[in-house]
Amino acid sequence: MKDYKFNFKVLIGPGLVWAAGLVLVLLYAPKTVYMNGMVGLGFLLLCLGTLWALYALYREYSKTGKEWPFFLERFFPNYPVVEDKNDLTRRLSAFRKSYSDFLSSGREEENSTLQSYASQLMWHSTALQKKRLSKNRLTLEMDSERRAYTDPKTCVRVNKYFDGRYNVRDIYEEISALRTIKRGGKIVGRIRDSEVAHFTLLSANQVGPDAIVCPNCGNKTSRENLLDGCDYCGTKFTVEDMEDRIDSFGLRRDFRTSATKKEAVKELLFPWTTLLVMLPLIYFGFIGAFAYMPDFNIFLRLVTGLFAASLLGLLGWSLKSIFLVLIAPLFLLVSASSKSIDRKMIYNRKKEEEQEKSMAEFVRTTDPLFSIQSFFGGIQNKLSAIHYAESPVEINAFSTNDLSSLIGRYRGVVDVDFMNITMDSYHADETLQVAGVSAELRLFRLRGDKIKEETEQVKMTLIKAADCKTQAVCGASVLTCRGCGASLSLMEGKTCAYCGRNLDLMAYDWVIADYTVL
Repeated sequence: MKDYKFNFKVLIGPGLVWAAGLVLVLLYAPKTVYMNGMVGLGFLLLCLGTLWALYALYREYSKTGKEWPFFLERFFPNYPVVEDKNDLTRRLSAFRKSYSDFLSSGREEENSTLQSYASQLMWHSTALQKKRLSKNRLTLEMDSERRAYTDPKTCVRVNKYFDGRYNVRDIYEEISALRTIKRGGKIVGRIRDSEVAHFTLLSANQVGPDAIVCPNCGNKTSRENLLDGCDYCGTKFTVEDMEDRIDSFGLRRDFRTSATKKEAVKELLFPWTTLLVMLPLIYFGFIGAFAYMPDFNIFLRLVTGLFAASLLGLLGWSLKSIFLVLIAPLFLLVSASSKSIDRKMIYNRKKEEEQEKSMAEFVRTTDPLFSIQSFFGGIQNKLSAIHYAESPVEINAFSTNDLSSLIGRYRGVVDVDFMNITMDSYHADETLQVAGVSAELRLFRLRGDKIKEETEQVKMTLIKAADCKTQAVCGASVLTCRGCGASLSLMEGKTCAYCGRNLDLMAYDWVIADYTVL
């Protein structure tokens, strides 16, 4: 979108409609003193061609991100592109690009740039998605840019906290995105998103000028020691492991953004009413002088046309007030219905936020550093991995039960959106923490040569060791076998290929004990 060049060809269609209307008026108007059907059709086409041209210009200028002409700002909501201004926004943009490059590449990649940004779990679920796309000979390109739906200063909202191992940044970025799914160069599906992208970023906790908390064991040590191997647990890290890692990413709906956009549309009622009333009268006044005064010279017809267009345009401007009064009851009815829906949506979302806050506070009586957003990010990665898994080893990587029967159910799913995730219950005893979770998902499934959208409701029970009080999973520690010290890859399951020992993921993070599709 950023490098998009204005496509003037979009004006050809509106131009042809406008020209056809002009021909009908000039051809049939001189033959009668009354406005017959063909003349009326001509003026209708003139108006439709003009409105179509305005809409085409709006679509093109929206894609370019350039400054709009003044007349477009009067009739369409303008959500300006917000450029990168700091390290955080540059990192978000770079991640979105690397994410798109990885999924849109039709070839296998050993060292994708996405690995420089994503955590191990995020990388795992995305790699499974690419594997699913490649199996179906598909690619997915995400063209995205940051937009200011509310305010340029608040289009990136950040909440910071420490979860015991990592500094966590919970981020909502207002965004316009188009996901294009192709097979052999042919487009089989488009998915538009125009609200927010949600990110969870993790980074090692700097506790002093020379000290960092080891994300594996919590030992305070120097950056150099972590690069060579933590003195306490021996885990080695790269420089990237200690910087901002994106642990979860998803495109979501946001009631604040949605409410702001609706208000922006309501503000356009007055200018659009004015335009719709004035436009046909202006055309009739100006073009009518040429059509109905064939015996006058061109200069006189031009002067008469301009005068008549101005006079009738002024009349239309006056009549628009009457028109507004006539449609006021309908507008009030629609507005009241819209406000009722908005209030219900806002009330439901606030109720969800209160429930999330209440549940988080309850869990923090057992785990003082619990973060519900970080918890949801982990759930999101696990659900993604389940939907893209191709084998029992892959689908059971985060589960204590056998989920192999779900492989066939999710065979054609190529992309997943998370509409809502809620933590319904939580309790802990001397050995386990147990959480009940509900999730509403939007699945995009390949059916024939088309991508079809469907929704899914899932309920899960997750368990974690009672003494595991941190939420973030450290890639380096989780991918080290406690039996022989060999590296483990979640892409290959939770069993060490060298000694056969299973990774006790429950000692580090939540695992799925029960999974039910409603």
